[in-house]
Amino acid sequence: MPGASLGSALGASLGGPLGMVPPGLLLATGQVLPVSSVHRLARTSTLVRIVMNADGQVLDMGRKVRLATPAQRRAIYARYATCWIDGCPLPATMCQIDHADNWSTGGLTDLKLLGPACQFHNRDRYQHPDRYTRRNVGEDRWAFTYHRLGQARRLHE
Repeated sequence: MPGASLGSALGASLGGPLGMVPPGLLLATGQVLPVSSVHRLARTSTLVRIVMNADGQVLDMGRKVRLATPAQRRAIYARYATCWIDGCPLPATMCQIDHADNWSTGGLTDLKLLGPACQFHNRDRYQHPDRYTRRNVGEDRWAFTYHRLGQARRLHE
């Protein structure tokens, strides 16, 4: 049996009895990480969810990273032609990448929550969130409507 011979060879190479694979984690390198190391890693590590496209480029970064990756930027430029504030004509490629939910208040650096914002709207929306209303304009796209002073509304989804 191929599995038995692999187990025997692995067990023998690691100094264990033939046919026995010591407990632990078999790494891609062929080495076995001892159980004590697996336990230590489980206690001291942080899990991070990373979503990648078919080419292995990262699209969702969660809270670990604030700035958009190059792959996220390319995807955003393909999704948006201009700043995501209604009526702003600045091309997306000349915009900063903005979080739909402000990073400082827990926003995620995930593709579905990122979009292009010109420098003015990016800063103004952060400083005056009550002047903007967010709405969904597709499965994973957002747009914001700017309300002049005196017409301010609460931000909602």
